[in-house]
Amino acid sequence: MIIYKKYYFDAAHYIPNFEDGHKNRRIHGHSYELKIFLYGKVKKKSGWVMDLDGLDPYLESILKQLDHSLLNDIHGLENPTCENIAKWIWKMLKNKIKNLHSIEIYRPRVGGCVYSG
Repeated sequence: MIIYKKYYFDAAHYIPNFEDGHKNRRIHGHSYELKIFLYGKVKKKSGWVMDLDGLDPYLESILKQLDHSLLNDIHGLENPTCENIAKWIWKMLKNKIKNLHSIEIYRPRVGGCVYSG
């Protein structure tokens, strides 16, 4: 079984590797939706894989860094594409959440990515 929990953050960024004059080379902002996917067996007693509220302590400091920030200023996110944001979050969580399956970064009306390590 695969389960997930959604989180949200708003942030600004620019893509420094794009050519001069490209619109995404300029600072702009997005509302991001972050999904954390976990795998596991449904426990008979509880009827669920896990209590998803148990994820919140792992995500609190990550979201605090990302929300209302310029992503380019965060160490490791100097080129903050959706792909790089997903990989950055994965690195922060992979040793803390043993049943981590994948991470999805979604920008409404734009698109996103899914990363599974």
